[in-house]
Amino acid sequence: MTRTGGEWVVEALRAEGVRHVFGIPGIHNLAIYDALLRQPAITHILARHEQGAAFMADGYARASGRPGVVVVTTGPGATNTLTPLVESYAGSQPVLVVMSDIPSALIGKEVGALHEVPNQIECFKPVCRWAETLGDARAIPGAVQGAFHLFRSGRPGPIALSIPTDLLTASVEGQLTPGGSGRRPPCEVRLIEEAARRLGGARRPLIISGGGAVAAEAGGELEALAEKLRAPVVTTVMGRGIIPETHPLWLGVLPNKRATQEAIEAADVILAVGCRFAHRSTRGLLLNLSFRPDQTLVHLDLDATVIGKMYPPTLGIVGDARDGLAGLVTALGPGAGTSAWDWNRLQNLRAARGPRHTSDVERLIALLREALAPDAIVVNDQTGINYWMEWHFPVLGPRTFLYPVGSATLGYAVPAAVGAKVAHPERQVVAVVGDGGFLFSVNELATAVKYGLGVVFLVLNDQRMGAIKWLQEALYGRWGEAELANPDFPALARAFGLPGQRVERLDDLPQALDKALSDPGPALLELPLAIDPPWEL
Repeated sequence: MTRTGGEWVVEALRAEGVRHVFGIPGIHNLAIYDALLRQPAITHILARHEQGAAFMADGYARASGRPGVVVVTTGPGATNTLTPLVESYAGSQPVLVVMSDIPSALIGKEVGALHEVPNQIECFKPVCRWAETLGDARAIPGAVQGAFHLFRSGRPGPIALSIPTDLLTASVEGQLTPGGSGRRPPCEVRLIEEAARRLGGARRPLIISGGGAVAAEAGGELEALAEKLRAPVVTTVMGRGIIPETHPLWLGVLPNKRATQEAIEAADVILAVGCRFAHRSTRGLLLNLSFRPDQTLVHLDLDATVIGKMYPPTLGIVGDARDGLAGLVTALGPGAGTSAWDWNRLQNLRAARGPRHTSDVERLIALLREALAPDAIVVNDQTGINYWMEWHFPVLGPRTFLYPVGSATLGYAVPAAVGAKVAHPERQVVAVVGDGGFLFSVNELATAVKYGLGVVFLVLNDQRMGAIKWLQEALYGRWGEAELANPDFPALARAFGLPGQRVERLDDLPQALDKALSDPGPALLELPLAIDPPWEL
């Protein structure tokens, strides 16, 4: 069949089941937009900044498990997506960026072409699993479909395809392959049986579950294994919700030293599944994780390169988390384990709070959880309460707690919440953001209004970059250049076309949240409240 390159982009996306694309049109990518406008299967969401579009795609991917797709134009349009891709790369999120480029004959020539970035694709290689400039329009459908094959068969992460504008307008013959190809590799049976032997003989087995288990949709298998072993479960931040955090076997979030370190040190066999032991979580502000020679570490992950990168395992297993966990349950045979854990002690660890914990922190987290449905999606930015929520907000299901743990970037919550709502219009979505982070991406309120997306934006206003102020005082004994001159946030919301309300007291928050959540469109709530982070330097 003969189509333009832009039409092949859209047809390949359609063949792979894509239903939403985020982006902004520009002069070089108009062939893609012309094809988008002439078909009904894919809905385009117009962002107000390319950074917002890519954060929307990230939020869409995290909330749904489906790849998020971004279409942007050449040069600054493309490079505006780099910060979101840093987060998607760190969080192993399947995000595809399709960008135009200057005409193919001019690439690398540095002749001052419109929007020219010399060798544009080189900017993307450090933050993508695959980044390539296409040199032939006939390669477009295969490259786009190949990206989805990689999403399904390997460790997810962002992919960037740069297509020169002359290839997008050229008419070429091509073909599509059946969509949906690719699967994660299974685990080696012999290694699973060896892991089962070690876990079955453990007195104090412990499971550390990460985002890879969520990506594999392995919640049922993980819960079955934990119950069979009578093993406490620690989750990474990316792995939260893989089992409900009301489950008696759930212990805590990995970087929360007060809940996890004593138990990890007491365990004789540790199974880490879909977890890369990121430095921020294991050598961060609280937890200083290490394993003794007498402890057995079994590390199961889809990506062979993460096994042993931080901690050499006793037994490494490469493969799909769901397949591996199901194999362990089967290999352990019938009957439940009889671990020797002191469950009263573990419950005390689970309930532990640091000395910086306050009644305002406890009350705000409790009010949010009580106001929201179990499957509500909470999207975090980076402010005082988010740092506490990272460890202590009760997460009841996978993909319901979105947190930019990889890059810890400001400005994530607003556009990511828009993406999550596009993915799940039937669910409650709340973005929790500070006054500093909110103004990083406040422009995307316009996107929420344009599409009638019922996101509640809860802005905690302390008139400063509170975490930075706290760090300055703790490290240097003084602070400055962290105070903020803010607009009237409710009035700003109304100027965008959504209702805005200032909530003066925590006790007034439940009623305000209930009203905002009942509105069909977006709403903003401002809560004047200063909360210091939980860190202990």
